[in-house]
Amino acid sequence: MASCFYRKKVLDWRDGWLDNDYCADCLYCCGPQGTDEPFPMALLPGQISGRTPDDFYLLNKNTACLGKEGCKSETSKGCRLPRELRPVACGLFPIVLANGRLYLYKTCPAVVFNTLDELAMLAEKAAGWLANFPLDELRHISLNLSSEKLAADYIDLGIEVFPVSAKKQI
Repeated sequence: MASCFYRKKVLDWRDGWLDNDYCADCLYCCGPQGTDEPFPMALLPGQISGRTPDDFYLLNKNTACLGKEGCKSETSKGCRLPRELRPVACGLFPIVLANGRLYLYKTCPAVVFNTLDELAMLAEKAAGWLANFPLDELRHISLNLSSEKLAADYIDLGIEVFPVSAKKQI
């Protein structure tokens, strides 16, 4: 991985989206996951249409997922979808909303090549943006992950978006 990322790339919060220039050279998170366990990405009501099954592999009518196949909208140049149709999870990555808190996905090159302080500042901006969402939408887009999974794959940023007691299963 390091050979693709010999210099620091743009990583910035812009207009409700994490501009992550590492993605174009990596595409790991959007590509085949090498696992039977799907990675759910909840869709907001305005993102669901008749074309949704053509754009995503679905766990249910309002939750896209990545798995062995990767993402249906992934191309060699990145995502073919306009931002407004992409899951919120895509616009936050490598920041992940799980159990009402913000985490970093350890595998992302952006996490490897940027300091925790830089990433935490971006996560604070993301938290401010997420604060504009209704609680029911936050509950819907937040992953429900075990403490073991979180410890293995994520870095806890200590940023609560909504209280866990307010979280309910999707």
